[in-house]
Amino acid sequence: MILVTGANGLVGSFVCAHFIQKGYKVRALVRKNSDTSLLKNLSAELDLFTGDVNDPGTLLDAIQGVEYVVHTAAIISFWNKRNTDMYQTNVIGTRNLVDVCLEHNIKNFIHVSSIAAVGRKATETHISETNTWEESSLNSYYAESKHQAEVEVYRAMEEGLTATIVNPSIILGPGLNSSISVRLFNYVADQHKFYTDGYLNYVDVRDVAESIEKLMFDASSNGERYILNGGITSYKDFFAQVADTLQVSAPSVRATNFMRQVVWRIEAVKSFFTGKEPLITKTTAKTAANKIEYSSAKIIKATQISFRPLSDTIEWTCSKLFH
Repeated sequence: MILVTGANGLVGSFVCAHFIQKGYKVRALVRKNSDTSLLKNLSAELDLFTGDVNDPGTLLDAIQGVEYVVHTAAIISFWNKRNTDMYQTNVIGTRNLVDVCLEHNIKNFIHVSSIAAVGRKATETHISETNTWEESSLNSYYAESKHQAEVEVYRAMEEGLTATIVNPSIILGPGLNSSISVRLFNYVADQHKFYTDGYLNYVDVRDVAESIEKLMFDASSNGERYILNGGITSYKDFFAQVADTLQVSAPSVRATNFMRQVVWRIEAVKSFFTGKEPLITKTTAKTAANKIEYSSAKIIKATQISFRPLSDTIEWTCSKLFH
């Protein structure tokens, strides 16, 4: 039995589908009242379990009969109002889960982290697993929370947990409307005019699921971390490819740094009155122009995985989101 946390999200739902397709029994951990629409086609074969990584009691129930765990549950946000929630779920939730896994001698624990948790310096443009974390103004609170979650996993490893960490870049695929992936595609579909300098490191959600499966049963991956990155493209080119697929006008006006500073302030005012998370925050405005490439050489060497080309991912995602 494989337990998948955050199973109703983009990564979690595709991990569930991938393992079920391979013939494994899967238990999906979802919070009460979660949107489980991404799991609707799996309901007959999926052991849907209501619980929360912030509730150790439900974790003890969920872990019964489980041999492997894929931990995808996390809050992804760049809005300061969600910092407390991110710490509670991303850090404390991970701590709760690894402690339960230690008690039950789980065979392998796959922790889905983020490239945001890989250390970087302002002068670096190419990053691999050899980079180490360091405090920096480049790090968002989300990045800090994911780094602290990794610290919990490494601590559990020291105590005997068999575990592997994966660090995906921006994961693309047909997720829920609140996901970063869908927001990027909707930005183009809504025919916004502006694009930003900078580059997008991306990976297809199907490749993330396949990578997790390959690492799950590979003893040599114990204690290792792997960056999952299908490639890099400019935001301008990404938006242009999506626009071409949807047959709409692509964003054509370059957003200067001054314009980004104005926009995040306007978005902040809007969110104050609406209570909704802003599309652009001070953090995303600052990082939008970054030109950093993440290397997937280690995971390719370890698993011989072949990442899907961006064109395939865009066509597939658009067909699912806008059919």
